[in-house]
Amino acid sequence: MKKGIFILLVSLFVLLAIGKIAHQLRSNWQQQQNLYLSLQENIASQKAKLQEIDDDISRTKTKATLSEHDRWLIAHLSKSREKLATLIAGLEQNQQHFHRPLIRQWVGHGFMLVVFMAMAVLALSGRSNHLTREEKRWLDSGLNDIPQLQLNPALARDTTAPLSNASNFVTGRIKPRSRHELHITRSSTLTAMGLAFLLAPQGTLAVDIYYLFNTLLTTSTPFSELPWHTLSNSLMVSIPFALAGFYVLFFTTGDVRIDRHRQQIRLQSDKPAIDFREVESLQLNQLLTTGERSFVNSQIQLNLRDGQAVSLLSHAGKDQIYVDLIRVALFMDKPVAIGSAQ
Repeated sequence: MKKGIFILLVSLFVLLAIGKIAHQLRSNWQQQQNLYLSLQENIASQKAKLQEIDDDISRTKTKATLSEHDRWLIAHLSKSREKLATLIAGLEQNQQHFHRPLIRQWVGHGFMLVVFMAMAVLALSGRSNHLTREEKRWLDSGLNDIPQLQLNPALARDTTAPLSNASNFVTGRIKPRSRHELHITRSSTLTAMGLAFLLAPQGTLAVDIYYLFNTLLTTSTPFSELPWHTLSNSLMVSIPFALAGFYVLFFTTGDVRIDRHRQQIRLQSDKPAIDFREVESLQLNQLLTTGERSFVNSQIQLNLRDGQAVSLLSHAGKDQIYVDLIRVALFMDKPVAIGSAQ
């Protein structure tokens, strides 16, 4: 039901976005065409003035004897002609690149819309929220019915480890990396978010880079007069979004490695590993996270023999983190400090 409502809202948003963008594109195109016609009329008007000056110069030069006034007039008209010719050349250059801002806008918005639609599909169709047949069996069974799973509610602790993160969706899953190693994999929702940040603003930047190199290779425009301003504007948007995308993709799920061959858990690459023998039990916590919108955040906690409590993984996917807890407990052969009713 929730997924159906989510799909309906996303579809409605996409349809509204497409309608709004189509309307905006039509308005922009009509406005651009009106401006283009005005530019053409201006060029035609200036060329007519240039022709009048040429006619006046030619008519004056055809006189049998040129007076001082005639020579002054020819020099004055020649200077006016030079200025007018420069103005016409600038207007014609603007005419050649007149539609560039509109193309830049269309490509940028179109690419952004495609990215958002693709990322929505990735988030909805990803396997992070889906449970395997074995995981569904764990979820539907009582803990006492899972072979080789040790239960010891007496090992539960009131101390709660600091949350590694707090989110109202599944951010990561604990999956086998090899026969002897488990690690945290980034969820499809988090991947979609990171890629959306990373890719969405790059359409406009690609257009600006293309025009920059096209101008550089096909014209004699001085290097200092290339369109650096528009490129720098795109970079000012692109770089922060790219940094946010990289952060979401590579720094939000942790670097946990559970190595059964070495009998070690490495929570962070720059910190000492925890030996399996130091872990007394695994515990599942349900913590209420409050803010503008409250939600229950689930947590897998490692209870160490020295009294410390360490957070292994946390997010709001209760079912997913429950079966991940079972996977880790079976993998490490450690007791779970929750009752069989859970």
